[in-house]
Amino acid sequence: MAHTDPVRDGASLNAPPFVLFDGLPRAVTVLPVRWRGSELLTVTAQRISSGAVVITVRGEVDWYTGPLLQRAILAQLRSSAPTLVIDLTEVGFFGATGLTVLAVGREEAVAVGTRLFVVARTRVVLLPLTITGMDRMFDIYPVLADAPIRRGDGSDG
Repeated sequence: MAHTDPVRDGASLNAPPFVLFDGLPRAVTVLPVRWRGSELLTVTAQRISSGAVVITVRGEVDWYTGPLLQRAILAQLRSSAPTLVIDLTEVGFFGATGLTVLAVGREEAVAVGTRLFVVARTRVVLLPLTITGMDRMFDIYPVLADAPIRRGDGSDG
């Protein structure tokens, strides 16, 4: 089987600049990654009325998409949100790079004083976290509604 090079074969590594929500809409897609016409990863960041940021991840988190996801997470941690929630419920593949991305994100969250929560309920995500013991490093919730953040029209923040 021939080796394929994602960049040479038409992948797009050019992502738009990461958004820190200064005067922008509440929901911003910060990262679509495509390869050969297929969407591999989409990351959407949304600031909710409590000031928390929810990053919703859809697709595959692997060696190719992981570094871009890491940049998105670090950008949001540096935006001084009091809470960051990483929603992995729509992730179809979660490799070793995904574990590294979460570990780096946790380290940065501790450094900047941001509470970090993970939302995950699929075996694809939970098994690697459990096998490595990383499930004990994070507060993990099966659904976003269970995470200790409040949503609303602004009066609850």
